[in-house]
Amino acid sequence: MSPGHPLAKVLIVDADPAKLGALRSALAAAAYKVTSATSASFALTTLERDRPDLIVSGARTEDMDGVEFCSIIRSDPATHDIPFLLLSGPTRPTPWAVAQAGVDMLLAGDFVVSAVLDRISKLLRHVVPGESGSAGPEAAASAPLPTAPPASAPPPSTHPPAGHQVAGMPRAEVGGRTFQGSFGALDLTEVTQAIGLGGKTGRLALALSVGDGSVLFESGRVIHAEFAGLTGESAFAALVGAAQHDPEGTFRFKPATGADAGPRTIQKSLDQLLISVLSEIDEGRAPTGAPPPPPRTT
Repeated sequence: MSPGHPLAKVLIVDADPAKLGALRSALAAAAYKVTSATSASFALTTLERDRPDLIVSGARTEDMDGVEFCSIIRSDPATHDIPFLLLSGPTRPTPWAVAQAGVDMLLAGDFVVSAVLDRISKLLRHVVPGESGSAGPEAAASAPLPTAPPASAPPPSTHPPAGHQVAGMPRAEVGGRTFQGSFGALDLTEVTQAIGLGGKTGRLALALSVGDGSVLFESGRVIHAEFAGLTGESAFAALVGAAQHDPEGTFRFKPATGADAGPRTIQKSLDQLLISVLSEIDEGRAPTGAPPPPPRTT
């Protein structure tokens, strides 16, 4: 398998030397430049002289966990925009922790080298090799935020063109008035639960490769959903199914006042809604009228 970006620089940080060795060998064979460390603190010192295009971290390093490591990366303007892949292992961190840390993509479950390489390729698809490493602190700090595309640009639901930096893509952020990110880091059920636990009122906008959708919340309850001509529970179920197959799809939650909550087409509690929708997906009963999910790439 040829890599999406040969010569891109990848930093791997994990407390397990065996996992480090396996990833180093596989990435080197795929023409990536690789550095590694078992300590997050040591890895942070190397970033000052050799900034990578991507960071891969295990759930644990010798001195901190991967979520804490990502939080430190995001807190420094010089490293804030480096894409971050977290290998969480069998124990998946809470959605809120992943969102707060700013993880770009999360890979849970057993360690499989081919799966890690696939996620690395997906993240680097929008990165110009060497650009993250060559940019100084001033450039990183002044990286432009996403702006509205010109009239001739693709619609928001399409994927960014090759060469577009991940720095210009929404990553999971919480605090203040925004909660946004990609479905490579969180799935829609986790996003829904995080908003529900916060008791929030507002609109969750989703941009997927098969189209845009929205989910309305009132005091942490899902009260309405729209997608592909559907409304209510069927729209929410279709959104969950589509988001599961679209790791580059994005979400953004905008709070609103109670008076602006919107229509009510869903009456179930959040727990009842999620149980019902996940049961339908597990049984293979796709909502009527929902667009088919995009085919998986190998």
